[in-house]
Amino acid sequence: MHTDKFADSNNFYSGHIVTDCKRKIYYCNDYIADLSCIAKNAIVNTSISQHISKASNIFLDSYVYPILITEFTVEEIQMTWIDKHGKKIPIVANIKLGPDSMTYWSIYVCINRDKLQNELLNTNEYLEKLSNDLTVLATTDSLTGLLNRRELKRQAEKAIYQASINQSSFALLFIDIDLFKKINDSFGHQMGDKVIITLAQRLKDMLRENDILARIGGEEFVLILTNIDPISSYKLAERLREKVSDSPINGISVTVSIGLAVCEDENLKDFDKLLQRADKALYEAKKSGRNRVFIAN
Repeated sequence: MHTDKFADSNNFYSGHIVTDCKRKIYYCNDYIADLSCIAKNAIVNTSISQHISKASNIFLDSYVYPILITEFTVEEIQMTWIDKHGKKIPIVANIKLGPDSMTYWSIYVCINRDKLQNELLNTNEYLEKLSNDLTVLATTDSLTGLLNRRELKRQAEKAIYQASINQSSFALLFIDIDLFKKINDSFGHQMGDKVIITLAQRLKDMLRENDILARIGGEEFVLILTNIDPISSYKLAERLREKVSDSPINGISVTVSIGLAVCEDENLKDFDKLLQRADKALYEAKKSGRNRVFIAN
């Protein structure tokens, strides 16, 4: 996360603060610096507790944070801000719990509050958009827009758990572009990126409802097939492999190797073990000549 992500917050006549899970200030805008009579760099890395009254801290502990944990947002909280000189300033705060346990504050001084109502609505929309943007950044691969490895694991474990309840079968495809380094070396990294983006779209086009697709690094993809039997999962993997090999990308012949692992009773609830089995099967597919599907034992 970079502080330049919050640069737009200086355009609002209101205070904006981002704190971490220990209540340490990660970012504040110019409004907060002016309100505190302290430079921004002297506020960052201090605790939010240092800047509000004792009563406000008690209120945070007893009311605000417990609600944030369950509701993720608390609006129009009245507190007292303390500036550098000890002056007590009545404020109203809207507080939102965002991705990675970061907390987003929008703060207003309680003067001419009616005139700030539109600003309140605007900043609430800004915080909502910022939170949504950060969620996307935290869960997706920037090149392809597919899920990233962390979000894959989260969604996969949820799907595996559901499969165990329904007693339905489950499969994982570990997909790797063959000789991708050669593509980069021969045509350049920009073309390599185009190959990855195009392949990602072709994989997406073959998804069934509730399937899960992610790029987990480099030229590697993982496709999780829910509610599917072993034979059908193998046939789907073969169709996918054939579609890639039969359709050059920007005139470049591209093939993939696929390791296929099907859930069995002993590993039904263990995503990591399933991924390891598929990885070993992918290795065997590569060793056997590439452009093929290999089923894990």
